[in-house]
Amino acid sequence: MRRNAGYTLIELLIAVAIMGLLFGIGLPRLSRLRAPYAMAGATRQIAADIVAARQRAISRNTSYRVNFNAAAKTYRLERLVGVAWTADGAVQRLPNGVSIGTITPGNPVFDSRGLSAADVTIPLTATGATSKTVVVNVLGRTTIS
Repeated sequence: MRRNAGYTLIELLIAVAIMGLLFGIGLPRLSRLRAPYAMAGATRQIAADIVAARQRAISRNTSYRVNFNAAAKTYRLERLVGVAWTADGAVQRLPNGVSIGTITPGNPVFDSRGLSAADVTIPLTATGATSKTVVVNVLGRTTIS
């Protein structure tokens, strides 16, 4: 009797075809799993940068704001120098798929005491994930809902 020590070429081709089919079906589903993590990371990063802007306003005794650009999906910290706003740090980009909604009433601005003129609401949406909102109250407290 002769023993078969391996697989035939046909068996290997069928196995590779099945693995390719499963990979092709599973890959789009894996990309949808990324959206909630991107949304959570974006909201936490924005909240942390808003808190940083407030702390810088207090420690440097000047006004700070977080300037959002919804079209470019970016934001950056800016400080008031004289009568003009100047950049205080690099431009921060949102993760792919996350976008900024209409910020009401406008970009959050903190005075030298760390207070905001009004409550600010920053809505964020992501494809394949629920929307979240970053809220800054007049005392500078930042929450994610």
